[in-house]
Amino acid sequence: MDSPGKPCPKAAVTDPLTSSVPLFDPAQMPLRTWCAGSREDPLTGLITFPDFHSNIPRALAAALTDGGLVGLAIGDVDGLKDHVEQTNAMDPNCYGHLAGNRVMARLGAVTRTWFHTQPWESGCAATFGGDEVIIAATLDDASAFHRAVAELRDRLADELPVRVSFALTVACAEHLPAEHGQGSWKHVFTDGLLAATDRCLFASKSARRATGGEGGIIAVTQPPLPGPTSSVSDPRTLLPLPAGTETLHVLARPLGTGVRSMLLLPCAGPAGLRGKRLRVTYPDGHARTAVAVSVRGQAAIPDETVATVPPDAPGIALTLQPIRERAARGVPDDLAAALERAELDWSALPAHEQAQMLHLITESATDDIRTARITAAIDAVATRTRS
Repeated sequence: MDSPGKPCPKAAVTDPLTSSVPLFDPAQMPLRTWCAGSREDPLTGLITFPDFHSNIPRALAAALTDGGLVGLAIGDVDGLKDHVEQTNAMDPNCYGHLAGNRVMARLGAVTRTWFHTQPWESGCAATFGGDEVIIAATLDDASAFHRAVAELRDRLADELPVRVSFALTVACAEHLPAEHGQGSWKHVFTDGLLAATDRCLFASKSARRATGGEGGIIAVTQPPLPGPTSSVSDPRTLLPLPAGTETLHVLARPLGTGVRSMLLLPCAGPAGLRGKRLRVTYPDGHARTAVAVSVRGQAAIPDETVATVPPDAPGIALTLQPIRERAARGVPDDLAAALERAELDWSALPAHEQAQMLHLITESATDDIRTARITAAIDAVATRTRS
């Protein structure tokens, strides 16, 4: 189990099935335009996977053909089997596997509530497997989808006795096959997206377990490209590299043959020629410092193990953490994080201006004043950098 967990609530009625399988309002199904008319899974209240799988290919293809973005996320409950076995051994009121029912019913209820707060014009939430959930939606950019999935992950952590880990991907028109051919190409394309996301989830959860990390991760991958020489130029599909105290889980892929051994990250490349230093942790637990550079606008890191990656492997599950640059040492953590997010160098300010700014920030009477002064310091550094 990934966390001590919360106790399984006692049934308020004598029939255990009554409390483990709730009744949902079909009018509140988690869908907006997509998959209308689908059946409801009786346990989670989400769209049943057969109906999702039947309807979503046409919706995805239409959204991408119109130039939009589509986000796809798969969430998997961490340690559900251990939770069921432990509950069965320690709490007879939970009736073993019915404890798993309660987890999934609560997961469905939280997901439904979360879904209805999202701004997406089109989207849906469905079941996937025994203890998994699928989110699909039209997007403006990858970062917004990542934040939305993180919000769901955190809500579930507050409500469930176990964590839920996610993997996500963002597709654009350039990911569509160049030649559609005949038959059910839309289903083949959708299955490719699902497979890429699911393999990312498996690889990242396996790496997390091997290193003893906590559950509840969010891993990011890119959809498969339609051709070996294709490159995705739409920056909306890429996440920013981690900054401040952020940690990002990604599935990195070899850049290709005939070039320097590099691993492509599903992130936007850093601006400038210096690159961005990262602490990179590999699936076996060893970590090293690497400099991410921009390759056609996408972040990549040098890696000599690329040649050993099997051709059919989905990629390498990496954990990325930022390294604070030397110029940011000696400044408060919140100012240093703001400088990293803006990709600015604190040393651009003269020493006397640095001292004045730091004095004003550290002497702030309230959090609002401190935030405003940090913003003013960032603006001052940006102005100096441009001049």
